Parts: sequence; structure tokens; C-alpha cells
Amino acid sequence: MLKNKYNFISSFSRFISVNFYHNFYKDTLLKGLEITPDENTRKLLKNHSILIRYIENGFTLVSKRDPKFEDANFAGEIELYFFFKIKDSFFLNITDIPYTNNQKFIFKNTQDLANEKLHLNHFVDQKNTQSTDKDGLFGEICLNINSKNQFFGSEVAREVSNEIIYSIHFNARKVIFRYNFFSTGSVIDFKKYFITDEQDSFKLNNFDTRILANGMSVYFILIEEETLASQTYIKKLYLKKDDDFLTYFSIFLPYPKPNTINYDSMKNVYFNDVFVKI
Repeated sequence: MLKNKYNFISSFSRFISVNFYHNFYKDTLLKGLEITPDENTRKLLKNHSILIRYIENGFTLVSKRDPKFEDANFAGEIELYFFFKIKDSFFLNITDIPYTNNQKFIFKNTQDLANEKLHLNHFVDQKNTQSTDKDGLFGEICLNINSKNQFFGSEVAREVSNEIIYSIHFNARKVIFRYNFFSTGSVIDFKKYFITDEQDSFKLNNFDTRILANGMSVYFILIEEETLASQTYIKKLYLKKDDDFLTYFSIFLPYPKPNTINYDSMKNVYFNDVFVKI
């Protein structure tokens, strides 16, 4: 028995995408952004039958293939503006950008024929930011498209062209792990304690003391090697104690969290603090 076969051809096709990335996250995707086109861009999108589709780490522009867009009235470069806001309250802690909560990001394309990053260097840096009186982390994306009438205003516009993918890449901040140890009981003698890994391949025992802002005294130790802040870490560290062979003391040290990254302006260092009760 013959079955009917149907071929569905969409009249819409993706032609521009903007994707945000951040290497702090395991999947490298920067999600949770609030993105909106400005008013003039809304009108342009509507006039050109362009739909905006939001994806988990950016947005995509979808155009309708229609012979009317071959008309010369649609020819010429089109300038589109999109505003975005970063809602992650710890974004400043984890990202290698100026440490101020009053800054605006500016991103622009240099061409509209091939994929490209919307910033000059490998990662977003100070060249892409400007100070502002407005609180928060936000920015704008300016896209100049249709420079060759490849999307609108020519016969080429009817053809299905390759999608152009623009990208924005944020880099994780370099931090130094600082483990802080405290006890609510008797005073602890840290002369016998040390930090090591699963293989006991090293011993760190240069503990020191410091007074926290709340007045509490803690023992602390620095893992001197700078590390890129990350959502997940592979290396496991343990607090152990040199003791007689009848006893064994070992505590797995929890991984640092983004909310405990602090900038020390005197030392020009970002410490990622971990507090451990023993």
C-alpha cells in the first residue's frame, strides 16, 4: 500500500546568530541574559519580516524568504541594535573584566560575510567596556548587515544563504585559593597539619593566622598557584595530620565558590576563600 509523502519547506531561514560564551561554566555557555532590540530595530525587523528567536546563550534572527525583498527599496546596509543585561549577581567575581559594577559593554561586527567574534582580542577585555553612572552590568550589540545586499534588495536575497554566527567570549578570572580553618572548641595546634592531594604528592604546611572582619581568628593557607575560576574543579585537596600510626586524620577540602571571590586591592590579587570548621 502506497503511503502519502509530504515535504515541508519552511519559508523562514536563520541568517544571523549571536552566541555568548564563558569558560567558567562546564558547558562554556553564558546563559540567563536579558536581551532586547531597541525601538528602531524593532521596526526594521518588522518591516523586513525578521523574527528574533532567543536561545539559551544568545539570539537568532530568522528571515522570511519572499520575492518582495529582492526589490531595490530593501537594498543597503541595515544597522541593528540590541541591548543586553547580565543578571548573574556573581558575574563580576568570576569574569576577567574591570572589577566595578558600573560598566557597559560595547560589541560591533566588522563584516557580515563570515563568522567572527564581536571583540578584537580572544576574550572580552577592558577595550570592550566603558564606565557608566548606571548600576549593573549591561551592554549593547551593534550589527551592520546587508552590506552586499546579500540578504535584502537583490536576487541573491531569495537564495538560502549560510548563517553568520557572531560570538562573544568571556574569560574566567584568575584566583588564588585561600583555605581558612576555624574551631569553636579548643585551640588547635596546626604544627602537625598539612594539605596534600589524593596521591600525597606534596605537603603544604605554611599556615598563618589572620583576623576576619567579624573579629574571628582563623588559620589560613594559600594555594599560591593562580587558577582560573571554574564551575567545576578536578584536583582534590585534603587536610591531613602527622600523627602516630594508630590514628588517621583526613578531611576533604571543599571547592571554592564564586560568591567567596574577593579582590585585595593592596596585593592586587583575587582570593577565593574557603572556610572549613574542624
